[in-house]
Amino acid sequence: MAKKKKTKKEALTVSRFINEILVEQLRIPFKNIVNDTTFSEYTGNKRPDLLISEIAYNPEEQNDDEYIKHLLAYAEAKDDCNFDDRDWKDAYKQAKEKSKPDKLNVPFFIVTNLKQSRFYNSTTGKELQLNNNPIRDFQNTDVLRLINKRLLKNKRLDNISTNADTQSAISEAIFNKKLWELANIYRGLDFKNISEKIDFTIGFVALKVFEEKEEQDNTKDKTKDYWTDLIQDINDKKKDRFLNNLTGYISRLESETEFKEFKELMDVVNLKISSKDSNNKLIFNVDDTIEIFEVVESMGRLHNSGFDLFGAVYEMFASNKEKSDFGEFFTRRHYTHAFTKLLLINEKSFNNEEFTILDPACGTGGFLTEAFKILKNNYYETNTLNEDSIEFLKENCFYGYDVKEENVSRSRLNMFLVGDGHTHISKKDTLRNKLKQESFDYIVTNPPYGNGNIEAETSAISTKRYEIAFISKILKLLKVNGKACIIIPDGFFENPSFGKYRVEILEKCNIQAIISLPKFAFAPYTKEKTYAIFLSKKNENNTIIQREKIWMYIIDNDGYANSDKRFPTKLKDENHKWLHDEIASWIDENGDEQLGILEERWLKFDDSKTNGTEWIDEKGITNTIRKGGFIAIKNINKKNYFNLLPEYHLRKKEPLFITLKDLDKEIDDIKNSLTTIF
Repeated sequence: MAKKKKTKKEALTVSRFINEILVEQLRIPFKNIVNDTTFSEYTGNKRPDLLISEIAYNPEEQNDDEYIKHLLAYAEAKDDCNFDDRDWKDAYKQAKEKSKPDKLNVPFFIVTNLKQSRFYNSTTGKELQLNNNPIRDFQNTDVLRLINKRLLKNKRLDNISTNADTQSAISEAIFNKKLWELANIYRGLDFKNISEKIDFTIGFVALKVFEEKEEQDNTKDKTKDYWTDLIQDINDKKKDRFLNNLTGYISRLESETEFKEFKELMDVVNLKISSKDSNNKLIFNVDDTIEIFEVVESMGRLHNSGFDLFGAVYEMFASNKEKSDFGEFFTRRHYTHAFTKLLLINEKSFNNEEFTILDPACGTGGFLTEAFKILKNNYYETNTLNEDSIEFLKENCFYGYDVKEENVSRSRLNMFLVGDGHTHISKKDTLRNKLKQESFDYIVTNPPYGNGNIEAETSAISTKRYEIAFISKILKLLKVNGKACIIIPDGFFENPSFGKYRVEILEKCNIQAIISLPKFAFAPYTKEKTYAIFLSKKNENNTIIQREKIWMYIIDNDGYANSDKRFPTKLKDENHKWLHDEIASWIDENGDEQLGILEERWLKFDDSKTNGTEWIDEKGITNTIRKGGFIAIKNINKKNYFNLLPEYHLRKKEPLFITLKDLDKEIDDIKNSLTTIF
C-alpha cells in the first residue's frame, strides 16, 4: 500500500510540474509533452517518465514513431529524492540505458526531482554545461533544440557555448521560473508595499551572489561563514541555528565587506526575517525563510548572469497599479538590451583604449547592466577578456546619476549582481548639478518626460520640458564624436513649436537613426508614443545641418501584446522565428542562433522601392506597409517644421478629397438620419 501511495503522489507532482513549469513558465505546448505512455518498443518495457517532442503526440493516429523521431528531451522524474542519493543514482542508471541508440536514441538525458534537474551527455555520462555553468533546470524548446544540434555534431561535448542574447535569455528564463516559485511563498507573507517586496527579494538574492563573486575573484575567506554554510544547518534540521547564522551573515557583510554600500537593502531582509510581532512570534516563520532560501539556492549561478536581475524581480511582482505607484517609466529589458547593443555595436574588442558610458537618469540601472553584459561578452568572443579589460569594466567604464537615493542604491546593487561596475553610480541631479562637459563617449538613457521646472539650456526655444532639458544637457556632456541613444516622446519629433530646436539638433549632431516604438511600449505607465534617437555630437565649429540621410524604422511588434496588459505573445512561424517580435534573437528549427529582426536590418533595410513590407500582427491580420528606410535631409525642411517623425516620412497619409456633389450627399444623409432620430 505504501508503495502505491508514493506512486500516486509522484504522478500528481509530475502533473503539476508539467502544467505549472513546462507549459506555463517555459511555454512548451502541452500536447508535445508525454508522461503516461509506455513506449516499450523503444525502452524495453520500461516507461520513460517524461518526453518532450517537436510534434504533438496523438494516440488516436498512433504517431509513436514520428513523435520519438522528433524527440527533444527525455527525463527520469523522481520527486522524493535528493541529488546523488540512491534513488537519484537509480534514475540516472535507467535514463542512461533508455537513451541508447537502440532505444530512445537521444544525445542527452535529464534526471529531475522536480525541484532541480541535471542534464547528462548520453555518450559520456557526464553532466552537461551551458556557457561553463551546469544545466540545473529545465529549458525551453529553443534551448533543447540547440543542445541537440550541438551534441549531434559532437557526441562527446560536455560544455555548450551560446551567444550573448541566448545566454541571457536562458539565465533569465530560469530566474523567472524561480521567481514564480517565490511568488507562491510570498502569498502568505506580509509585505508593506511593492518596494519592500522587491528590495527583500533582490537583497536575498544578493546574499548568494556575494559568495559567487568572491569565489570568482579568488577573495573568499575560508575562515568566514558564507551562504553555502547555511545549507548544512538546513540538512541538520537546525532551524534556530540557520536563522542565527543567516542574520549573522548579513551583519558580517554589512560591517566587513563592500556590502556596507547596500546596507539599506540588506536591512530590509534582516528586518523581515528577524522581527517579531506583539506575541513575540517571528513575522516570517523560520520555515518560510528556509523555503525562500532553498528557492534562491536552486537558481543556479547568478553572478555574471548577464541580465537585469532587479528588472526581472520588478516585472514579476509589481501589478499594473503598483508599477504606477512605484513612480517610474520602467524600461523593459528587451528595449534596454536591443538599443544598448546597437549603440555599442563597434565596441567588439578591448585594445586598452578606455571609454565611458553614462546614464544620466539611471533609475535602477537597466541600461548600464545591459551595457556591462554586452561589452563583457564582446570581449570574450574576441579573446580580449583579460585582467585589464575586466578591471576597466569594473572600475572605469560605467557612470550613472539619479536624483533618488533609493534608485542609486538599487542601481549600484544591480550592477554588482550583473558583474560589478557600480563605482561611479551616484546621487546627482543631472539638470541642476554642475557636471564636467564633454566627459562621456556614450550616453544611453530614458529620461523623464513632461513639464519640469528647469529651463532647457538652448537658445533655440524657451521650454521647461524635461525631455528637451535632458537632450540639451546630454549634448553638453558628450565628447565630440560621442554617441547617444535617448528614448523620448513624439512631441520632440513633430511639435511645430520645437521646429527651431530640431534645427539646432541637426546642426550640433549627426542623427544616425530614429526608431519608432509601439504605442504601448511603456504601458501601464503611459501610452504616449516614444522613439529611440541615435546621434553623434559634431565639433562645435561645424554648424551646418547634417547632410547624411537618417535611417528610420517603425517597430510594430515587440514581443508583447499591444495593450495595457503587455503579456508576452511569443508566437513563432514554422521556422521558429518570432511572429510578433522584431527585437529578440531566436533559434531556428536547426538549432542555429539567429539575430533579431531589428539588429539584422540595422542601418541597411529600406523598403522604399517596394509596396511595403509584409508582416502579420498579433490578431493574425496580414499587413503590407512601409517599415523603414533612409530619409534625405531635403525632405526634412522648413515646410514641415523639420519633422523627424518616422511615421510622417514612412507612412505619410494623403488627404482624402471629395467633390462638392459628394459633400452635398453627405450633408443630406446626416439631415435624414437626424430627422429619423427626432
